[in-house]
Amino acid sequence: MAELSRFFWDSAGHAHTNALHWKGFPHLLWESLQVFGYTEPPPYDGVEYDEEDVPRCRVKMTIPPHPTLSLWSPIEVNVVGHRLADTFEAAAIEAIHIFCDQHPEEVAGYPIGLFPAMDSRDPEWTVRVTYCDHLLGTLAGETLRTAVRFMSAQYRYQTLQQHGIYRLTNIAQRYRNQVGRQTTQIEALQATITAKEEEITQREETIQHREEQIVESDALITQRDTVIDFLQEQVHELNLNLDQAIDHINMFHEQPAQPVANEPEDDEEEDPEEVEGVSEIDSEHGDPVLSPHHSSSGSQSSVGNLDDF
Repeated sequence: MAELSRFFWDSAGHAHTNALHWKGFPHLLWESLQVFGYTEPPPYDGVEYDEEDVPRCRVKMTIPPHPTLSLWSPIEVNVVGHRLADTFEAAAIEAIHIFCDQHPEEVAGYPIGLFPAMDSRDPEWTVRVTYCDHLLGTLAGETLRTAVRFMSAQYRYQTLQQHGIYRLTNIAQRYRNQVGRQTTQIEALQATITAKEEEITQREETIQHREEQIVESDALITQRDTVIDFLQEQVHELNLNLDQAIDHINMFHEQPAQPVANEPEDDEEEDPEEVEGVSEIDSEHGDPVLSPHHSSSGSQSSVGNLDDF
C-alpha cells in the first residue's frame, strides 16, 4: 500500500493528506479501492475559511484513474463542511456513493456493495441487498468486519457533525445576542432621531416665526423711512419759510427812517406870542400838545418793539 505523508500544508494554506491517519470513511474507501486493484490512495485537498464570520471548510478529493482498467474514469468530489475532519469524512462518503453507482456489478460481489445508497429506492442497491447470500459464505467474516468498521466510522462522522452543530449553535446564539443588542441600539438611535426631528421641527417653526417678524420689521422700517422722508421734506419747507421770514425782517431793518418836516422859521418869529398863548391855554386845560419829535420817538419805539418780536 502506497501512502503519502499524513498531513502537510502548502504556502496557500491548503491541507494535503490521504486521510489514513484515523479509522474513518477515508480508510474504508481506500481498503475497498485496493480490492479493485488501485495502487494509490485518493489525495485530499482541504482549506478552512470564514464565511460571514462562520467557520467553513472546502475539500477536494480525487480518486485517480485505474492503473489497468482504462474505462474506469477518475472521480472528483468537492464537499463543503465545517472543519477539515468532518469534511474529509463527508468527501469519502460521497466518493463511495459515486464509485458504487458507476460500478454496480463489480461492487455487488464485495461488502462495499452493501454501503447505503443516497436513494433507498435505487434499484441497483435494492438488488445488491436482496441477493447478498454469497456474502454470507466465505466472505461472511469480511462482511461482518466491514459492517463493524462502517458503524464505527458512521459513529465518528456523526460525532464530528454533532460537534459542528454545537459550534454552529453557539455561533448562532452569539449572533442572536449580538442582533438583540444591535436591535436595542437601533431602537435607542431611532428614539434619538425622533427627538432630533422634533427639535428640528420646533426650530424650523421658530425660524419661520422669526422670518415673519423680520418681514414685519422690514415693512415697519420702510414705513418709518417714508415718514422720515416726509418729515424731512416738511423741515426743508419750514427752513425755506424761515429763511424767507428772516430776509423780510432784514429788509425792514435796512429801510431808512422817514425825515420829519420842519416848520418855517419865519412863522415862529412872527407869532411868538401866539405860540406862547397857545401853550398857556393848553397848560391851563392840562392837555399838552405833542411835538413832532415826540411822534418820531414813538415810531422808533414801535420799530424797537418789532425788533424784539
